[in-house]
Amino acid sequence: MNPSLPINGPVMALTASSSPPCATSNNDNSPSVTSSNIIMGVEYKKGVKYLVDNSKDMKMLPPEFVLPLPESERPSLVIHGCIPLIDLSGLNGTVEQRLSTIHAISSASAEWGFFRVTNHGIKISIMDEMLKVIEEFFGLPVEEKMRYASENVMDPVRYGTSLNTSRKHALHWRDFLRHYGGPVPHSYHLWPDNPSSYRHVAKEYLKEVWQLAIKIFGAISEGLGLDPKYIERSLGEGTQIIAANCYPPCPEPNKTLGLAAHSDHGGLTILMDNGIGLQIKHNQTWFAVPHIPGTFVVNLGDYLEILSNGRYKSVEHRAVVSADKTRISVAVGQGPEMTAIVQPAGPLLKEKSESKYRPIVYKDYIRGQQSTIKRGKTALHEIMTSTDNKIDD
Repeated sequence: MNPSLPINGPVMALTASSSPPCATSNNDNSPSVTSSNIIMGVEYKKGVKYLVDNSKDMKMLPPEFVLPLPESERPSLVIHGCIPLIDLSGLNGTVEQRLSTIHAISSASAEWGFFRVTNHGIKISIMDEMLKVIEEFFGLPVEEKMRYASENVMDPVRYGTSLNTSRKHALHWRDFLRHYGGPVPHSYHLWPDNPSSYRHVAKEYLKEVWQLAIKIFGAISEGLGLDPKYIERSLGEGTQIIAANCYPPCPEPNKTLGLAAHSDHGGLTILMDNGIGLQIKHNQTWFAVPHIPGTFVVNLGDYLEILSNGRYKSVEHRAVVSADKTRISVAVGQGPEMTAIVQPAGPLLKEKSESKYRPIVYKDYIRGQQSTIKRGKTALHEIMTSTDNKIDD
């Protein structure tokens, strides 16, 4: 699947939800996927939950999951802080309220790449139903979940464990379900049919999240000085990917991660979860983002960093795990259609030479970013036009 560049493809951005990075090492003695795929007598590809459920009273983390984290990068040593909190009702308020809200979103996009939204218009009952049905899916017998197992990162529906890639890497403490959504969910008939309510609940939830993303895209467009519909038009038919994650209790949570530091490939990722577990990198420091029920965490992906020509930044984030609690998260990334060309918005450039990023087809960017074991913002750095632009967030 290597589509040729369309002559006049829409400008694109990369979204979040996407697959996280992995801390790796070139040392052959570093933890890695074993050729036998067996850990403690259990086939690891069936999932971390299956491993935990079938390992009696696990006291120590299996060595395959121990990540080479520097002491300063240990999950327990992060600073607890708050990302910007934005009341989206202001977008429907007076002119002054609307402008104030757009300014708040623009500032958060430039300074943090993350913000939390309240009064977002999605009913709490819909959010609760989505979390419940995802939890039910991960609680199914392993044979049922393995119906969706695949190592092809571009498959429309995938169940898996650790990182998305099948390449050799140190294992991560998570199981995942990923599939496409979007305004026109072409793969709806492939979505899980167990739990029986999954397709209905997920379809309604993803429709609401897409509409929320379009509202935020409009504010971001205005914050960049573009037409309010600019980003929405650049999406074309659009691409929406849900990444539902399960992080079971871990015997030694300070030695591993659910997901290593990464940025998302799309435009906006809209996240909810059932507890603390998200950490973001801000000014070279890791911050733990507290859980606030009824709200969403929104983060910018590589697509919007490219579209804004670097004015807004996608930001590295990671998932940590708990010793006594199963964390469930539902991240939904919104980006352009697969054949769109990802490049800076024309109105933001006086000359083409000002572009900080080389054009790339969105599908090719996703495939590359999801397949590699190199994490952080490596995929984005590879399409930058100058090494001077490769500044860590």
